Amino acid sequence: MYEFSESKYKYEAIFIFKDGKWGVFEMKKLIWTSAIAMLAAGQLAVAQESGTDAAEPVEQTRSLQKVVITARKQQETSLEAPLSVTAFTSDTLINEGIGDPDALALRTPGMTYGNFGDSKLSPTSLRGVIGGAGSAGADPAVAYYLDEVFLGQGVGAAVDLFDLERVEVLRGPQGTLFGRNAIGGAVSYTTARPTDEFEARLEAEAGNYDYYRIGAVVSGPLVKDTVSGRLAFQKTERGGLSDNVVLGQEVNTEGSWSARGQLLFNLGVETEWLLTADYKEIDQEPLIFETLKYIEGTTFVSVLDAFAIERNADPFDRKVYADQQPVETAEIWGASSTFTTTISGVDITNITSYREHDYFSRTDTDRSALSWLYDGDPETTQRFSNEFRLNWSSGDLDWILGTYYYDQEASNLSFIEIGSDLADLLGAPEAAGGRSGSDARMDTRSIAAFASMTWNVSEKLDVTLGARYTDEEKKIDYSQSDPFGLLGGDFSVTGSDSWSEVTPTANVRYRFTPETIGYVTVSSGFKSGGYNDALGDANGISFDPETLWNYEVGLKGELFDGQMQASLAVFYMDWTDIQITTDNPNTPLYDPQISNAGAAHSTGVELEVLSRVTDYLTVGLNAALQEAEFDEGILPDGTPLDKIPYAPDYTLNLNADYEAPLTQTLDWFVGGSVLARGESYLTQDNQADGRVESYTLYNLSAGIAANDGSWRFSIWGENLGDEEVKQRLFDLSGTDVVGQKFVVLGDPETYGVRLVVRY
Repeated sequence: MYEFSESKYKYEAIFIFKDGKWGVFEMKKLIWTSAIAMLAAGQLAVAQESGTDAAEPVEQTRSLQKVVITARKQQETSLEAPLSVTAFTSDTLINEGIGDPDALALRTPGMTYGNFGDSKLSPTSLRGVIGGAGSAGADPAVAYYLDEVFLGQGVGAAVDLFDLERVEVLRGPQGTLFGRNAIGGAVSYTTARPTDEFEARLEAEAGNYDYYRIGAVVSGPLVKDTVSGRLAFQKTERGGLSDNVVLGQEVNTEGSWSARGQLLFNLGVETEWLLTADYKEIDQEPLIFETLKYIEGTTFVSVLDAFAIERNADPFDRKVYADQQPVETAEIWGASSTFTTTISGVDITNITSYREHDYFSRTDTDRSALSWLYDGDPETTQRFSNEFRLNWSSGDLDWILGTYYYDQEASNLSFIEIGSDLADLLGAPEAAGGRSGSDARMDTRSIAAFASMTWNVSEKLDVTLGARYTDEEKKIDYSQSDPFGLLGGDFSVTGSDSWSEVTPTANVRYRFTPETIGYVTVSSGFKSGGYNDALGDANGISFDPETLWNYEVGLKGELFDGQMQASLAVFYMDWTDIQITTDNPNTPLYDPQISNAGAAHSTGVELEVLSRVTDYLTVGLNAALQEAEFDEGILPDGTPLDKIPYAPDYTLNLNADYEAPLTQTLDWFVGGSVLARGESYLTQDNQADGRVESYTLYNLSAGIAANDGSWRFSIWGENLGDEEVKQRLFDLSGTDVVGQKFVVLGDPETYGVRLVVRY
C-alpha cells in the first residue's frame, strides 16, 4: 500500500500490476469514478425511458436477484428503500461462510467489528459511530436485532448466523422505527421461517487448526395448512490459533453449539402466530493477549527480570506466556412470540420477547509464568420487551404507529484475583486467591411511542416524516471491594436517573425511472446516559446521554435491464456528548471512567455495485471513504481527542464469482474477494502502538455443485496472505502491578472444505 497526502485529507492507494508494470489507483478516484459511471448509466436509462436516442443494451438472459428487506417495517427491495443498507441473502451467508459479525463487517461499507477475542466486549462501529463500553451498564451505539427483537450487545447479541433468511445492515441512525441505541445504525437478523412443504439442509465444514462446523435444518408441516415447524442446530469447534508456551497447550480456541425451534400457526387468511425459542452454549479459551511492550521500571517487570522469567519477545508469533489457561463460558437463550393479523385493512403486529444470558470469564492478566494477577468479567442479564405496531394506508398516506416497552435487569461482577507470587511480594501469602472487584446490580426501563407517515405525492415522489419519543430510566446499586488497593479502595454507590428524547426523521424519495431512485434524509438518534457497572472510579460512575444527527443524499437502482445494481450515499453526521471509556494515566491504579467527551463528526461516501457481466460471471464492489474525527474533547491526561477509533479511512470489497456448467447435471464455480481497510486507531488517544496500518485480505473459494441446487461442495481459504492485523490494544502501561501493553490479533490464514446438501 502507498499513502500520500492531499490538502488536509489523507487518502490511500492500491498498487496494481498490469502489463508488466506497477501502477497506482487512488481509492478516492475508484469510488468517485464508479459513482460518476452510475450517474451516467442512470441518465442513459432515463434517455431510454423517454425514447431518445441511446445505444442498445447488451442482451442478457439472467437478471440479478432482488433482495427483499423490512428495514422500514414493510416489505420492499433494498433498491427501493431510501436508506443506506447492505443486505445479505441466505445463499450469500452459506456460500461465503459468513458466520459472525466480523465477517459481516469486512463485507459492509463503513462497518468495523472490534474482535477483542471474547464474547462480551467486542464493539461494532458504523460510519465511525461506536459505543464506549461493553457491559450492560453502557448501551451500544449499533443495535443488534433478531426477528425485530433487540438483543442488546456483547454476549446478548452472540447469536449464530445460521439458518437466516437474510441480514440487513442499516447505516446511519435508526431512531424512529428501531429506536433505542441505534444511534449509529442497526444490524437486523431475520431467521428462516417454517415452510408449508418438507425441506432439510445439512452443512459441514472442516479446516486447519482442527476446525469443524456442522449444521442441520429440518422444516415442514406438522398439521396440514394449520401448523408448521422448523428446527435448526449448529455446533462449532476449533483448536487454538496460539500456543501457551508455559503450559504447552493451545489457546484461543472456539467451542459452541446452538439450537433454534419455531412453530408457525396459520390462524386464518390474514392471521399468523410465530413462536420461537433459541439456546446457545459457549465453552472456549479465548482472551489471548500478547505483550506488545513491557514498561521498564514497573514492579511487575522488575520481578519478572529478578527471577529470570521469560518475556514475550515477539508479539506477532502467536505464542503467549501464561501460568493458567483462560476460561469463557456462557448460556444464552430466548423466546419470542410474533402475532400478526389484519383487521379492516389495518395490519397489526405484536412482538413479545424474553431473553437471558449467564456469562463467565477468567484469564491471566499479566500473561507470564508468574502466579501474579487474574481477572474476570461475569455477567447475568434478563431482558423483556414488547412492541405493538399498526400499519395501514389511507388514500395517498401510508401510516405506521407503535409502542415499545423494554425492561432489563443486569448483574455485573468484574474482579481481579491475587496470585501466590504477588501475595508473597505484598507480604500477605494468605491473600492468594483473594479478589478485588465490583458487584453492580442495574435495572433499565425504556418506554417509547413512534409514528411514521409517508405521503405519496405522485407516482414519482413520496415524502416520509416520522418521530419517536423515548423515556428511559436506569437504577444502579454498585459496590466495590478492594482489600489490596489495586482499584482505588472500597466504595458503594446507589443512583437513579431518567432521560427522554424525541428523535425525528424526514425523507424525500424521487423515482427518476421505475428502476432508479434518489433520496434525501435527515434523521437523528439518541442513546441514554447510564452508569459504569464494571471496575472503575466512583467519581466517574455516571454519564449523560449522547445524540447524533445524520444528513444523507443517496441514489440507487437497477441499470442495463437488471444486469447491474448500484447504490451511492453521501452523508454527514454530527455527534455530541460522546460517551467514551478512558483510564487516567496519572494514577497507578486501573480506574477507567465512562465520560462525555464533547463533539465529533463523520462524513463520507459509500458505494455498492453488483454487475452480472455475463451469464456466468458476477462482479461486485462495495466501498466507503470516511473521515471520523472529534471536534472537541480532552482526555484525562490533557491529550486532545482527534481520530475516532475503529473508523478506517476507507473500506473496500472487490469480489467476483464465476459459475458455469460442467456437465448436464453439474456446475463448477470459483470466486474470490479482496477486502481492504485504511488506516485506523484502536485507542481514544491515537497512540502509535494502537495504530493499524492499511491492510488487505484475500479470500478464495472453488468447487462443484449440482445444477438443481441439491448439493454444493467447495474448498475455501481466508486471509491467504496471512496478514497480521491488530484488533485491540489493551493498555495497562500506567498500572505498576502489570506494566504492559497487550495486543489482540485477527485470525491468521485459514482454509478448509465445505459441503451443503439440501432436500
